[in-house]
Amino acid sequence: MSSFDARARTWDENPIHMNRSLAIAEKMEECIPLKSLRSALEYGAGTGNLSFLFKDSIAHITTMDNSSEMVKVMLEKLDKMQISNVHPLQCDLEKEEYSEQTFDLIFMQMVLHHVMQIKPFLEKCFHLLNVGGSIAIADLYTEDGSFHGAGFDGHLGFDIEELSKTLLSIGYSKIEHEQCYDMLKTNESGQTKSYPIFLLRASK
Repeated sequence: MSSFDARARTWDENPIHMNRSLAIAEKMEECIPLKSLRSALEYGAGTGNLSFLFKDSIAHITTMDNSSEMVKVMLEKLDKMQISNVHPLQCDLEKEEYSEQTFDLIFMQMVLHHVMQIKPFLEKCFHLLNVGGSIAIADLYTEDGSFHGAGFDGHLGFDIEELSKTLLSIGYSKIEHEQCYDMLKTNESGQTKSYPIFLLRASK
């Protein structure tokens, strides 16, 4: 069982997760015409909090996660909330191919720093976007490693300019970014630190 499988049932008990999603959703609504979109994909959707905030704005949302337990929790929440236009799917885009449909928007929060091979993953996202579609990435600016602590083998946040260059090299355009949230977290040393989060948008 992965660490995310193990945490799925208690994920929504941490208010930080919902507060972060609310801040990201607000910023996305400011800069992306969500009501004009026919389809969207949230990758690494977890328990679906961010997508559920868009249920009245986007016609059809696919929520994708590689954790089977997170997907189970999403399905239970959808049933309880009687939401019919959000469709959970278990899939690991890093390792699997997906070609069932393309999307007007692909978005993710706090996911990219867990992705090992950034450019191939973003290339997959590019091919899943409709022409004129957008990607929206919310994640950490470069940090000192204290966010996850010892043993974490992902990325310690991102240099936003380097990430922008990677996107440009793939074919994305119209790249914009800004800070969207300042997350306070108590790290493993017991210190409460501020970890700023950016929202980056790019178009196909």
